[in-house]
Amino acid sequence: MLFLAIIGIIVFLLALFSLISARQSGNGWKFLATITVLSALVTAYATIKLPFWPYNHPKTEKTATSQKSSSTATSAKLSSSEAVFNEASQKKAAATTKLKEDSILKQLKANYKSIGTFTLDRETKTFTLMPTNKKYVKSLKIIKKYPAKNQKALTTVTTNYESLSNSIKKNLAKGYTIRVLQPGTKNTTLLSLKDGKVLVNNLKK
Repeated sequence: MLFLAIIGIIVFLLALFSLISARQSGNGWKFLATITVLSALVTAYATIKLPFWPYNHPKTEKTATSQKSSSTATSAKLSSSEAVFNEASQKKAAATTKLKEDSILKQLKANYKSIGTFTLDRETKTFTLMPTNKKYVKSLKIIKKYPAKNQKALTTVTTNYESLSNSIKKNLAKGYTIRVLQPGTKNTTLLSLKDGKVLVNNLKK
């Protein structure tokens, strides 16, 4: 439009000067008057349409706003998709963990059924053994009562549960506790281990 405006001004000025000369001589002034008017209109139109005038900006601003809104909407869609994907991943991981926990608990119940009963508290990640076998219960009571005289038996019991705790850490995950209840009680801990390390050992007392 700037180029058209410049050409328009040049033509307008030439036509205007020619018109003035023609009016003085009286020849062909009507044609020149038409050219002058047309060039003036073209120049005015081209000048109005120049981009630096404020009224020519709203469309650009509207387009920019539209593009920004579109970008925001796209980002929102991506965030929504990521949230759905993360939720699905978390559900899948939780389901996998539950299957592993069920498998470990089943094995513990089978392997320790001659000693006692195993339960699992999923919230605290604790496998608990309630000793019920009379001979095993008697052995634990003797070790607890006379730990100094039964160091070998004490070490054997502790080592066995350390191995069990390490096995759970390896085959399931870190952070799970093995808890052996004191026979004859419902919630008194006799021995407690996590990730192969002893947390509580009341057999020594």
